[in-house]
Amino acid sequence: MRSMHRFIILGSSFLLATGATNASASDCASVLSSYNYYTSSDCTSYSSDPSCSDSAGQLVANHPECFGGSSTTSQTQISATSVQHSAAISNAIAARTLGASPMGPQTAGAEVKSMAAGGKNAAFNVWASGTINSTEQNYTSSTNAIVKNDSDIRTKVLGGDYAISPTMALGLSLAFDSGDGGSVANPFTSKGYIIAPYFGLQILNDLAADVSFGIGRGEMDMTGNLSTDSDRFFAATNLSYSKWYDNAQLTGKLGYLHAEEKYENTKNNGVEQARTDATNKMEQLRAGVQAGYWLNGFMPYLGLTYVNDTRRSTTQIGATEDPIGRDALQWTAGINFISIANSLTAGLAYSQEQGRTNQDNDVIMANINYRF
Repeated sequence: MRSMHRFIILGSSFLLATGATNASASDCASVLSSYNYYTSSDCTSYSSDPSCSDSAGQLVANHPECFGGSSTTSQTQISATSVQHSAAISNAIAARTLGASPMGPQTAGAEVKSMAAGGKNAAFNVWASGTINSTEQNYTSSTNAIVKNDSDIRTKVLGGDYAISPTMALGLSLAFDSGDGGSVANPFTSKGYIIAPYFGLQILNDLAADVSFGIGRGEMDMTGNLSTDSDRFFAATNLSYSKWYDNAQLTGKLGYLHAEEKYENTKNNGVEQARTDATNKMEQLRAGVQAGYWLNGFMPYLGLTYVNDTRRSTTQIGATEDPIGRDALQWTAGINFISIANSLTAGLAYSQEQGRTNQDNDVIMANINYRF
């Protein structure tokens, strides 16, 4: 009787794991129920059934929207939250220390020195940044299941810093994000926050560095009263360069980021689904250049950045497939508005990532900086 019961469970679970021709044919509650069996001792204790781990892996590959620890879901979430947050911090520090106009570096330096000498110019800087991050994933898994996932994640960052010396600034930022995505059959919504202190240093007149780290929480809700929470962490460092040639500006940035998302067990109507927890980690290298031209307060620019996920890992049982690729080129087109008299800088930009195997990514960015 036990063998017959086990055969029935394995047979029905196999249909979910293989996904037939469309991975969206099963809801996440059914997927997680089968996953729970494949990762339990009831399945793995049978030495004559080596397919348990393989079947668990097929479920993760065919239904990534049901697992926070899948390589596709975690990469999308980390890129739209931690990566965007650290980039916003670095851009704010670069605008503050290197200047955004031909007179920017000289003006900024004069203000900071005046502050240090007890002058009227304060060294406070407040800023805000917002992004809309859209990602499309479309691939065929190792079991010939068609996987299609789209997501839109909106991130808002608020920050402020103070010049503790003519060349150093210390600040704090807070980011909030909300998103939606998944497949047609299994959509999800997400939200979260990250708080991140940061430090900026002007090394030379044309060179600045920043260091930041952030901690926060995230939440993902899926259809069928499923939900999972996560702890977030990132640490990042960037080196920024800026050089003016009359009214033309050439900038460069080299950065490295380590980010983690530690997901708790998924809950089904408040009941934890065992062994669905996962810790996701990503390390990313970014190297880019940008060229702009000053037009009496406005500066249009173009940029190109090489992005490489040097390391991605997850503890999700069975998650071995990496269908989206590790590196890409990201091009950016934007325009900045600079008012030296009002100590105000604002910008709007669009970027697109190309070159990943089965993923497209578009980002709309807006920012504003004000010194007082």
